[in-house]
Amino acid sequence: MVKKICILVATRKRKSSLIKFLNSVVNLQIPNNTNIQTVISINDNQNYSEIKKLYNKKLRIRFVTERKKGISNARNKYLNSIKIKSFDYFAFFDDDVQIDNRWLIEMLRFFKKSKPDIIGGPQFPKLNSLTSKLLVRKEKHGSNVRWVSTNNCIVKSKVLETKINFDKKMNYIGGEDQLFFLQLNKIGFKMMWNSKAIVIEENNNKRENFFWFLKRNFRYGASSNIIYKKAYGLIIGLSFLVAKLILDSIMLIFSFLGLITFTRKSFYKFSMYFCRILGLIFGLLGFQYYEYS
Repeated sequence: MVKKICILVATRKRKSSLIKFLNSVVNLQIPNNTNIQTVISINDNQNYSEIKKLYNKKLRIRFVTERKKGISNARNKYLNSIKIKSFDYFAFFDDDVQIDNRWLIEMLRFFKKSKPDIIGGPQFPKLNSLTSKLLVRKEKHGSNVRWVSTNNCIVKSKVLETKINFDKKMNYIGGEDQLFFLQLNKIGFKMMWNSKAIVIEENNNKRENFFWFLKRNFRYGASSNIIYKKAYGLIIGLSFLVAKLILDSIMLIFSFLGLITFTRKSFYKFSMYFCRILGLIFGLLGFQYYEYS
């Protein structure tokens, strides 16, 4: 039987990154009896006709446009545009990543072996910078996880039959994908981690900036207040936040002790947990940090 796979990606004013992403889709190793289509949700008013022309004979691409600014709006646009019964799997990516050419082979092999509903994988930075390395998510291969990210994941078609959408409140905050998959996990979908299916993040100069690193970790802490309350309700959500606060505080103490080494890495780790705790307290007090404008 032919497997039908739909690749979903949202983009906003990053044509050069989108082209690199699509080039990596072209270079994917496609197993026999597998068909791929790509749906791109455009979240700006730019003309993408040159990209359509460039990949007209290389890929099956469909463009949809969402004029309302916001990452949740853009992602909901491609969810609303797809017909669930037309595909067996849906893959989510960000527009600033490049897919390893064995990604699809590794994901389909993992589905066959472990039988999850949703699989997530790692995103590695193209540049080996300290700020990027510290933000790389580390999970054990084959482990169960409660959420994955839209920068690298694939789901069975039945997952999207739930009609769960990306929360519009997260449009300018970030973390909409974490909330989306936590909600799916809550209703029973099995989610696992495949460290062999990787994507590489495109170079981004601002990610080498220490102040951007601080703001990103502050946002992680602040947005978790909305994410866990929306995913689990007020009481259970608060219990998760308290547990997170305790865990981050423990990591802060260990990283503080690590400052004795006088290394740049120890200072960055201490700053990371300090900002996450500060952001979490900020969120619990009813404030919110908007990372995107």
